[in-house]
Amino acid sequence: MDKEYIGIFTANRRSYLRNGVFDPKNQDEWTPIIVYLKRYLRQKNIELNTLDIPTEKPIFKYIYIDLPYIWQHWNLPIWKTILLNRERNILICHESPIIIPYNYWKILHYFFAKIYTWNDDLVDNIRYFKIHLPQHSVGNKITAKKFNNKKFLILINANKSSFLPFRLLSQFGKELYSERIKALEFFEHTIPNDFSLLGRGWNKPKKYNITELFLGYKKYHTYKGEVKIKDKLELLSNFKYCICFENLTDAKGYITEKIFHCFQAKCVPIYWGASNIEKYIPKNCFIDFRDFGDCEKLLNFIASIDEKRYNRYIKNIEKLLSDKKFVDTWFEKGFAKFFVKDILEI
Repeated sequence: MDKEYIGIFTANRRSYLRNGVFDPKNQDEWTPIIVYLKRYLRQKNIELNTLDIPTEKPIFKYIYIDLPYIWQHWNLPIWKTILLNRERNILICHESPIIIPYNYWKILHYFFAKIYTWNDDLVDNIRYFKIHLPQHSVGNKITAKKFNNKKFLILINANKSSFLPFRLLSQFGKELYSERIKALEFFEHTIPNDFSLLGRGWNKPKKYNITELFLGYKKYHTYKGEVKIKDKLELLSNFKYCICFENLTDAKGYITEKIFHCFQAKCVPIYWGASNIEKYIPKNCFIDFRDFGDCEKLLNFIASIDEKRYNRYIKNIEKLLSDKKFVDTWFEKGFAKFFVKDILEI
């Protein structure tokens, strides 16, 4: 096969153009997956570059992992490329509609030959196709730490909130940013010595929140600082449980890295997100927050779990991460094969 060229756009960061997206130093969940994909495609005589890199012949396919932000002027040439290459454009809707709402505007989907989405309700296998948001397997072999050597409970999230009125999100689901805050405030008040909060933005006002900028922001005594992606799994491995809320619920198929990071760190996730999570992940591998309805009932439950019962969760997680079908479905090697066969159709 003659060499084919693929142009990619991802992460909505200017520094990721000119092949910057392939720099392993990037603090981005997609980076190791894209780096692996580039190596894999090269073995197939397919060259993957960002779409602004000149090529020896016309680009075969343009892959967009999320639509470019419409408010950034440097994205105008990217939008021009989109408008001029409809039959060669493929969109992968990665972020939720809370982060990039126009990712899901069907009027913009006109400019793409195919759209891949996590949203099970959109999939028709005609223009809309299912994609499992790929994960990196780097931590799958981490050894579980002993029950008595682990701290109790952690929450790792950036301090964000939805900038859209909730009524505009009703067709997609319910935002969970506010539920994270409720959980954080409950556990900070109830078990301050057994709960840790980490992530960006908890020690300063939100950039676009006028009230916090001028009147101050709430400080949390359980806040322990930020954590780099490369250190996240090691940190999680020191805790028994992690509050693992997606930014959206009541949406079928929206499963991100949050629950997988817990599995890799052998930390039991307390999950709230995809309404059909059990279609993809066995219920014996996580604690479903919906079974309790409030944090007090949840706390009573996890506080009652002894070492033997806890280790059953860990064994189930380890069994899941050793399942070939599961790994091929969710991690980078299976994604690379899927990318060639289904997305590129080569």
